[in-house]
Amino acid sequence: MSQVLSEPVSSEILLVPRGEAGHFLTAALGWLGKRITVTAQPGTANHVLCLPVLDFVRLGFPEANGRLDLLEPGDAENLRAGRAALLLDLSNEGPGLHAPTFEALHRNLAGLDIPRDRVILVTQNRLLRLDYERLYGEGLRFWTFEFFPLQVALWLDAEAGPRLFPQHALDRTGYTPFARASGPARFLCQNAALRWHRVLLYRWFQLNGLDRDGLISFHGIGEDNPKAGGINVFHAPPEIEAAFGPLLADVGSWIPRRARRIDADQGTDMVMTLDTGAYAECDLTVISETDFFELGVERITEKSIKAAATGLPFVMVGAPRAVERLSELGFQTFGGLIDHQYDFAAEPAERLPLVFRSIERAWATCRGDRARWHRLAREQAEANVAHARTGLLPQLDRVMVAPLIVRLARFMETGAIVH
Repeated sequence: MSQVLSEPVSSEILLVPRGEAGHFLTAALGWLGKRITVTAQPGTANHVLCLPVLDFVRLGFPEANGRLDLLEPGDAENLRAGRAALLLDLSNEGPGLHAPTFEALHRNLAGLDIPRDRVILVTQNRLLRLDYERLYGEGLRFWTFEFFPLQVALWLDAEAGPRLFPQHALDRTGYTPFARASGPARFLCQNAALRWHRVLLYRWFQLNGLDRDGLISFHGIGEDNPKAGGINVFHAPPEIEAAFGPLLADVGSWIPRRARRIDADQGTDMVMTLDTGAYAECDLTVISETDFFELGVERITEKSIKAAATGLPFVMVGAPRAVERLSELGFQTFGGLIDHQYDFAAEPAERLPLVFRSIERAWATCRGDRARWHRLAREQAEANVAHARTGLLPQLDRVMVAPLIVRLARFMETGAIVH
C-alpha cells in the first residue's frame, strides 16, 4: 500500500461497534492500517462506542429509540461517567441540518441521561456544526469524514486498490485523457438519481441544442430508475418554480420515462464503477453532483473524485465550494480554461445560471478549436490522472484521516472530546 502519512499516535484507540451494518468509519480505518483495536469488550479503558447511522433521518425515528437502543447494558453509564464517547457514524452522507431530527436525538439522549458533549456526529458536511450551533449552541461534537471519496481513492491508488477491490479503475484499460484525436468534440454528463438540478440541467441541454453534442445519461422517472422516487417532477418546490419555471414548462412531454444510459447496467450501486470508455471519447465533463439545492451543505462525493481522476476539464454542478474542495485534495481545476465563479455563489438560484454560463463558454472554446483545447489542458489533465494513482490517498490521509486519529487518541489519553 502507498505510504500514508499520519501524525504518530502512541495511544491504543479502542473502537466498540454496536449494531451490524454501516460501520463505515471503522472499516476505513482498518483498510488504511491505522492503529486501532476493534472490540466488543473494552474493559475499564476509555473507548469509543460506534453506532451506524446509515441515513440521517434514522436518528429521529421512534423505532429503536433513534438507534440508541443498539447500545448495550453499561454503555450509557460509561458515557455518563466519561469513560466512553458515542460516535454516530454518518460518514456515508452529508445532509444539511434538519431540526426535527436533532430535536428527536436530543430527547433520546436526555432519556438515557447521556450528555450531548459525549456525542460525536461524523458527517461529510463541513457546515453542519455551524448551523447546529446557531440553533442549539454548544452540544454535540462534529467531525468530518468522507467514506465514499476515501473508498474511491483507495480503489484508484496504484498500490492500495488490488488489496481491497477486484479491479483497478484506470490501469487495466490503459486509459489516458484526450486519446481520441479525430472526430468532433464531445462532452460527458452522467445523471442517475433524480434530483432537481439534474432535471433542470437536462432540459437546459435540450433547449440549447447541447444534447446533440454530448454523451448524456439521464435515468428519468421510469421504473428502471430505482432512484426516481426522490422528487415529484410535476410539483416543483415554490423556490425552484419561481426561479426556473420556464425550464420546467410542460415537463411531462420531455422527461424520460425510461433510463437513457451511456453505460452498461451491471446491477451495481455505481460507486465503484468508472466508465473510462465514455471519458476517453470526450474532451470536457459536466460533473452532476449529489447536492445542489439543499442549503447548508459543503461537500463533494465520489462522483467528483472519479471525474477528476480521468483528467478531463470539468464544470461542477454541485454545492458551493465543491471546486475548491477538489483543489484542496490536490487536483488541478483548469482555472485558465473554465470559469469557476459559480463555485462561490451560496444561493442555488444564483449559482445555477452561472453554471450554465460556464458550460456554455467552456463548450464553445472546446468545440471551436479542439486541438488547442487539448494542448492547453493536457498538462493539468495528466497531472490529475497521476495524482489519482499516487497522491490522492496520502492527501486524504493528511487532511482528513490523520486529524481524526489525533482527536481519537486525545480522547483515549484525556477523556476530552474536541471538535
